Amino acid sequence: MEHRHLLFTFDHELFLGRRSGTVERCMIRPVDRVLPVLERHRLAMTFFVDTTFLLELERRSVTNVRCRADLDRIARQLRELVERGHHVYPHIHPHWYDARYDEACHEWDLQELGRYRLSALDEPSRVAVFDGSVDLLRRILAPVAPAYRVSAYRAGGWCIQPFADFRPHFLRCGIDRDMSVMAGMRRHSNAVDYDFTAPLPGPVYRFSTDVMRPEPDGPFTEVVITSIPKRPRGLVGALVDKVLWRVPYGRQMGDGQGVAFVDVPGPDGSMGTVDREMVSIELLTVMRYRAYARLIDRTPFVQFISHPKMITRHNLHMLERLLDRCAARYRLSSDIEALVPRRSGATV
Repeated sequence: MEHRHLLFTFDHELFLGRRSGTVERCMIRPVDRVLPVLERHRLAMTFFVDTTFLLELERRSVTNVRCRADLDRIARQLRELVERGHHVYPHIHPHWYDARYDEACHEWDLQELGRYRLSALDEPSRVAVFDGSVDLLRRILAPVAPAYRVSAYRAGGWCIQPFADFRPHFLRCGIDRDMSVMAGMRRHSNAVDYDFTAPLPGPVYRFSTDVMRPEPDGPFTEVVITSIPKRPRGLVGALVDKVLWRVPYGRQMGDGQGVAFVDVPGPDGSMGTVDREMVSIELLTVMRYRAYARLIDRTPFVQFISHPKMITRHNLHMLERLLDRCAARYRLSSDIEALVPRRSGATV
């Protein structure tokens, strides 16, 4: 039986726009719903937790009991995930520094995007947010995994360029894997800026100073997020999307409102990618099922990137169908530790 490595990664966070939504609806419940679907096939999950949000909760929890309760609830979930064999790593959104807290409704407004990218912070702030993120995760997980190694990272908004802004913090904190690059995609906006359109040697490779410049002896490993051609929506697709959005079965589980970016031309005058999309549970609908099945048939490695807050019951139903199909045809694995050896390089 052929082998397929399906890496399921999640950006575990609230919404990052006008209304953050709640911890229960955006983080706790969605993960509790997706866990049994993947665990039924013995597939591990990798969570990139918005540690900047957790640091904000910790700061406010000294005087705010609701913030303390949220932090405790998330910490319990993270410990349970690690106990069950899943992985937890940091995911940094610096614009939490400018978030406005509405105590009455216990939500945040994150529309101020001036510090969305790490490059917008001064060096002392970068040190503080990286060290604080790694230390907080270690403290949270210490009761169940005292020697847990915080070894991987995903940049908020996938803004990992220029890597020179990240390199010293990776080295200092012991992070040797990045998982921010979305193959073949780029976007330039008032907040997000990345360009991953250059050719890459494969889905896993070593690098040193630039995530888009492979170096076989580099100290870091890039694990690339899979992308596929975007489907033409068409009349039928538009109708299906409209129907799904109108019924609870097709609505996202989260209760917040996302950030609205304003796209701008890049340095070379180019606009963002419009013909590709990431491979994601929240994009897996009945209209995309065949494309996902064909993708897995022709490639031994696929990295999903998903956001629990945006997953619907329909997405989970289609994921169950997809995994049942894959399990009947292939030997499945999802362990990032097996995928990326620490000392001898990385191959798929």
